[in-house]
Amino acid sequence: MKLTPEFVTKAMEKLSPWMAKAFSDQGSPSSSRVLTLLHSLVACGALIYIVIKTHLMPDGMTLTGLGAFSTAHYAVNRATTAFGKPNTPKPDVAVDPNLNQQ
Repeated sequence: MKLTPEFVTKAMEKLSPWMAKAFSDQGSPSSSRVLTLLHSLVACGALIYIVIKTHLMPDGMTLTGLGAFSTAHYAVNRATTAFGKPNTPKPDVAVDPNLNQQ
């Protein structure tokens, strides 16, 4: 199998609908999923760096911290939807409906 431009184009055409579904919540874009992916990659890099520098697998607290760092955005997003936070903004000022009537 040669890595030709046509092969890459076909692969990207098949991959793009999957990526759109993977990084969206019911059709709307989800920044928390994208940020979780980026932070997971950073956490994997940090874990590899720790293992190379110390020649040991880190303890559970380090792994827990890396896991919390990488999934915090998605966890906050899920928690806000789980507790039913409304998406409609609330006005800062209450307007009296009888204000214009004399």
